[in-house]
Amino acid sequence: MKKKFDRNYIYIVLAWFISCIICLGAEYYITNGEMGVPLDDTWIHFQFADNFSNGHFFEYNIGEPTAGTTSPLYVIVLGTAGLITKNFILSSLLISSLFYLFSCLLVYKISMLIFEMAQSQFQNSAVKDFISPGFLSILAALLTVFAGRFAWAGLSGMETTMFTFFCLAGVLSYLKDIQSKRFTLLPTLLFALAATSRPEGFLLYSIYILVMFVNSIKVKTLRSNYFRIFISVFIFLCLTLPYFIFSYKLSGNFLPNTFRGQGGHFDFIPDLTYVRIGIIFFFRDNFFTALLYLFAVLFYFKNTKRFFNDLKYLNMIFLWIILLPAVSSIVIPNWRHHVRYLIPLIPFINIASVYVLELVMRTNFFVKFNKSFLRPKKVGITILAVSFIYYAVYVIALGKNTDNINNQQVKLAAWVNENVPRDATIALNDIGAITFINKNRIIDMAGLVTPEMLQYGKYNIEDRLDSINYLLKKNNVSYIIIYDHWYREFLDKYGNTLTFVTSAYLEENTICGGDEMKVYKTNYNR
Repeated sequence: MKKKFDRNYIYIVLAWFISCIICLGAEYYITNGEMGVPLDDTWIHFQFADNFSNGHFFEYNIGEPTAGTTSPLYVIVLGTAGLITKNFILSSLLISSLFYLFSCLLVYKISMLIFEMAQSQFQNSAVKDFISPGFLSILAALLTVFAGRFAWAGLSGMETTMFTFFCLAGVLSYLKDIQSKRFTLLPTLLFALAATSRPEGFLLYSIYILVMFVNSIKVKTLRSNYFRIFISVFIFLCLTLPYFIFSYKLSGNFLPNTFRGQGGHFDFIPDLTYVRIGIIFFFRDNFFTALLYLFAVLFYFKNTKRFFNDLKYLNMIFLWIILLPAVSSIVIPNWRHHVRYLIPLIPFINIASVYVLELVMRTNFFVKFNKSFLRPKKVGITILAVSFIYYAVYVIALGKNTDNINNQQVKLAAWVNENVPRDATIALNDIGAITFINKNRIIDMAGLVTPEMLQYGKYNIEDRLDSINYLLKKNNVSYIIIYDHWYREFLDKYGNTLTFVTSAYLEENTICGGDEMKVYKTNYNR
């Protein structure tokens, strides 16, 4: 018998389309029709992708290879789009918004699979008729569509939604393997694509291997599966390690410059401030899903053994939403840009939260009052409605963030275009828009594509300042474009060799590293 088409997919696509129209409409209005992208980081990807499409693989300055991106796969995808059109704003928004849609569709598919598996475990016949997998799954999907930060990421032109998609696809493939009681390499391939989209994918794959290993022990099939697990690890490393080897050959460090440039480190003490801020942002996304998320964490630790037995289909999802914030707080506690490195957790949190909601709705208390205001559909609609509070906030934020980038980085890029020769070298701390628009050779004061700067950070203050000044002189830097407060010591010591020329000031700064970005002309003969 032919399976009936599920109309919920149409509703998800329609909701996504409406969300995109709202976000882009607000951006058009706030930017006075200029449009653009909300991060200078997006412009950095444009430069890498443009060079990639012209045969210069992972080069920011032509002829100078660098491991200056943590998303090599996104550079390849965007660079491939560059073979079709050089309008990278359009292609990046199309790519990130499509992965926004695909991620929401996968949330629905994963939820359907999970809630169908869960149905057989619930024996309370009193609630079987009014809690359906379809209702719970569409709720999880729509919570993701209208999660403000996820919508912001979907229209940012960044790799965030692509990474999220491959994470979700890997988990879905794993769940299908569980359902069919088989072991395939498809999850490995998808997790490898996730890891080449964002380095956090290494953690998700590690969770996958841990779960597979423990499951093999549980059913005493380790001996028959250990070779498959070995092959899985081998294939994963073959796909993900080349970029890190590339990084090591260039800088003597396996980790890309961006990891160190964004404050990455290894510590044994979690940054509790980072965890606190991350949780606050989850509560802003949706108060109820964040509360259910915390209940999900407690539920996991109380029922850990069950998650390796009858609840093993939930194990990866729950471990992922628990471990990513915890590991990030130790490795790279960076909460900039709306805590964007935790945004990929939002779909998984929605899945886990709706699962916990189902547990709550199946309690005797809920069943007793299900004919009043606690009816499941009313509860679901109420929870979804709460999302629109901060959805509206981030719709506005998308426009304001884009306007900031236009009024600072893009504005100074126009000044450089008119006043700086194309063969001149300039030094920057935000290297995206100014470099992409003008194609001048640059020195990255933050070190993302100039790793010498990261090495200087290990020196004492005097040696560091002298080394930076020597690097600028050696490369005959004509102009320096920076935020003063980022380089106060350097300006105090070498400011007499610089002449202030112009600046771009933001009345309301919502995303940039400083309110005022200044342009200085160098004069090394002083």
